[in-house]
Amino acid sequence: MRAFFAVAGFVLQFGAGVGIAAADDWPTVPDGPLHWQLQGDIDIGSNIRVNDSDLFETTADQVREWREAGIFPICYINVGAVEDWNDDYAQFPKDVIGNPYWGWEGENWLDISRFEQFAHIMEARFDLCWEKGFLGVEPDNIDAYEADGSNKKTGFDLTRSDQLRYVGWLIEQAHARGLAIGQKNAAELVPDLVGRMDFALLESSFRFGFMDAFLPYTKVKKPVFAVEYIEEGADLDRFCSDARKYGFQGVVAHLELDQKPENCP
Repeated sequence: MRAFFAVAGFVLQFGAGVGIAAADDWPTVPDGPLHWQLQGDIDIGSNIRVNDSDLFETTADQVREWREAGIFPICYINVGAVEDWNDDYAQFPKDVIGNPYWGWEGENWLDISRFEQFAHIMEARFDLCWEKGFLGVEPDNIDAYEADGSNKKTGFDLTRSDQLRYVGWLIEQAHARGLAIGQKNAAELVPDLVGRMDFALLESSFRFGFMDAFLPYTKVKKPVFAVEYIEEGADLDRFCSDARKYGFQGVVAHLELDQKPENCP
């Protein structure tokens, strides 16, 4: 089975291998059901149009199979914190590694105000995403400056300007490789990013009441994937009703993202 998407006046053929996008062009993310799973065996339902999986854990063969089935593959990359189980952990300079990321053992914030110190590592990750055949990037933890405004400090006193400068660079890196890229949370940054990002992925937006902030994405016909967590008491009926009202693709998942999620009907 082959699927095709028209992008910027030409056709992208799924299964055609990497390097499919011309310079300064990247594919449009489908506005359809999302499968988001970062651990474990991934079993994708027949209705899924977008799949988001871990950059390091996912093989190029898996990506190829998804593309041949007409599924748009997105790679998860942690851009704002570093995890000690990844192979490239030792490459990060010690002085850009900050406080532990609350609730996740082995993960620490990065000093994004000095991202030039680890830019080559992120570039290598984006290269790997492209080489494996992914079509988009989910950049995690682009809200570090918000942590420094709370009681869960990064250790670097980061500012909104620091965050926007780094995210702008990430957008450039993705688009230069022909990859779409999305906004992950960070609701206050929507006015600055909606014109440059290609989709949005939200966590617990129904629970914490910030779905409204991402309506600008739907107004410009960019998909919004809203995820609620079972462990946080997700109410499928109430949440899915609101997701449909906002025009978002609703997903209910486990916090560890290690099991098959459930999509709103």
